[in-house]
Amino acid sequence: MLEIIDKLPKDITDALKLPIEAPDITPTGVVLGGMGGSAIGGDIVKTVAKGRMRIPFEVVREYEPPKWTGQQVLAVVVSYSGNTEEAISFYLKARKAGASIVVITSNGELENLAKKDKFPCIKVPKGYPPRGAIAYLTFPVFRILKELKVLDIKEKEFKEVIELLENSKEVSKGWAKEMAKRIKEKIPFVYAETKLFPAARRWVTQLNENSKTLAHYAVFPELDHNELNGWYNPREILRRSIVFILRSREEDEKMRKRIEITKELIEANTGEIVQVFSEGACLLSEIFSLIQKGDYLSYYLAVEYGVDPMPVQRIETLKERMKE
Repeated sequence: MLEIIDKLPKDITDALKLPIEAPDITPTGVVLGGMGGSAIGGDIVKTVAKGRMRIPFEVVREYEPPKWTGQQVLAVVVSYSGNTEEAISFYLKARKAGASIVVITSNGELENLAKKDKFPCIKVPKGYPPRGAIAYLTFPVFRILKELKVLDIKEKEFKEVIELLENSKEVSKGWAKEMAKRIKEKIPFVYAETKLFPAARRWVTQLNENSKTLAHYAVFPELDHNELNGWYNPREILRRSIVFILRSREEDEKMRKRIEITKELIEANTGEIVQVFSEGACLLSEIFSLIQKGDYLSYYLAVEYGVDPMPVQRIETLKERMKE
């Protein structure tokens, strides 16, 4: 797993070189269907595209697309294995609704369906766990939307991400090694403002799958309307928590004030609060700078717990039993 995390900058470079085939439509909306590590790219694209796209973009983590899916809608179906049952169901229902479909996969039934139905299929390299293929499951989506002229994203943004991740690799690893020692046997809470939500979600899912530990995320400002008031009980468990607040150096004054007040209100009830600031000049870089730190943290916490970060046995067991 460490080698996979190390390869992220190179994987982004390679993902940007994959052959892209976009359907010949002017979409009125985009819906991306996927699960787990195959869906996080959709969150990243949607967040970066906010304020840039004039059409709706929805990420779906279930069996069917929204009712507004139709002939002028682009449905992007993402499944690393190509055999995820929710993604296959999503594909079939999007096809029935008449959507223009693009599949992103390494193999499996989805590849077969796309070939049979003559829909574009972007093949990504085999040999990764789905969560490790984040570059290949994210950047082709950007390129499709750019090709269709519904998202104006600059090549310099991609270049900045690659350079930033390459240059910050060793610093991020050093930070993660030390932090893993501090959070062992604690419950991680990960908070972030909305524009950094994909990084917060990624942190938690990587801690779940790599470190085999429970973790939780929530987003400002919504968490201040409910979760904030939960920081009273159970006291003994809360004392064993660690709260990571993922922050942007470009946050506006209202968000800065909100986060500082929240810290003051909950600090006495937590085990520790750690602020982690993003790096980079564009939002895409900010998100990936935090993802890189979270991925390394999940790996080194697995080392601290003495567990193998690669297998996800309970997830595989559930999938097998669902086939019975």
